[in-house]
Amino acid sequence: MSEVQWRRKWKPDLHSCSWVQLKDLESSQKDGIFLVKAKFSGSSYEFLATDLIEFWYEKLDQETLQKKSSKLNPYIEAPLTKIVDQIKASLNKGSGTDLSLTRKTDHIVLTLISQLAGLPFTWTFRADSTTYDLARDHLTLPLMAMVGELSRQKQELFKLLAAKDKQIDDYKAQGAKVTRKHFETAPFDEVAFNSTMVTSKGFEEGVRSFEDKIFNHSSQDLYRNICTKQAWLRHGKEDLSNFNSDDEDMESGGDGRASGGPSIESWTNRIPESVAQRSGNNNNINTASTSPSKSVSPVKMSPNTSPSKSSPSKSSSTESTPVKDTELLRRQALERKLEQEEAKHVEKAKKKKKLKL
Repeated sequence: MSEVQWRRKWKPDLHSCSWVQLKDLESSQKDGIFLVKAKFSGSSYEFLATDLIEFWYEKLDQETLQKKSSKLNPYIEAPLTKIVDQIKASLNKGSGTDLSLTRKTDHIVLTLISQLAGLPFTWTFRADSTTYDLARDHLTLPLMAMVGELSRQKQELFKLLAAKDKQIDDYKAQGAKVTRKHFETAPFDEVAFNSTMVTSKGFEEGVRSFEDKIFNHSSQDLYRNICTKQAWLRHGKEDLSNFNSDDEDMESGGDGRASGGPSIESWTNRIPESVAQRSGNNNNINTASTSPSKSVSPVKMSPNTSPSKSSPSKSSSTESTPVKDTELLRRQALERKLEQEEAKHVEKAKKKKKLKL
């Protein structure tokens, strides 16, 4: 099973949730940088917080969350899913949310005060001190991976700029000129660029106020992608070995393909017969593997009648349904589109041939 199929089965956990910085916390102590991340389900959540020195963690199941909600908000009657949504919105600093933090020796209390349906809504995260394993898995290792990935992306951009410079030089050799002088750029120099970056005013400003830019939108996306990839590398193959064949058949519909997403096999089976035959002639592909006669067809055939000898009009009249009619029209539209594209390619080839002559 591929990584794509594993992602369809994998349920994101707290690792794949990115950090969010909470600012302007009401606290008797200097907060500095305070990061939180949370994973909410329909009736439970996990919560992790850090000040980059200590880490605190809380996990509530459905029963405990229900009791805590009744205690903190006795006058609010709402489904538990609505309560969880309100907690999530408050933690994301929705409109009218007040945050306050209280630090204790072995735990912290983060209090959220907002409004739900016009009534005051209060929630407290009581997170206990946790081990540094969470610090390593949720912050240190992902940040190191992010640094490495950003460095790789930087080198790829340098290669792209070098290729663009070669393309511009080729245009200039053919006599091309920019329409405005200020559009012209000098060839990219990697050494000069790196030297300029570390001596620029922006570099000093970034080092001084890095906490204002920590985990912005783009870095949050990169963090989530890296943590998902790490989950695949750590547990992907192990998790795949634990999937029994019955579960795979049930989720894939018994045809070996996972439900909820397209597959190459399903798309091949939907190609019209004429297109499949033309593709086989052009690309030396055996049409028996792509022909609808080997796959499920919207026209129901009898066991003793082959598709090549059956009458489409007769079959469609006896077995026609709105769904099958729609599928047939879709196939015909696809066939016409592919024929038009092929005609365009032929016409372009003729024009190129005339130009060469």
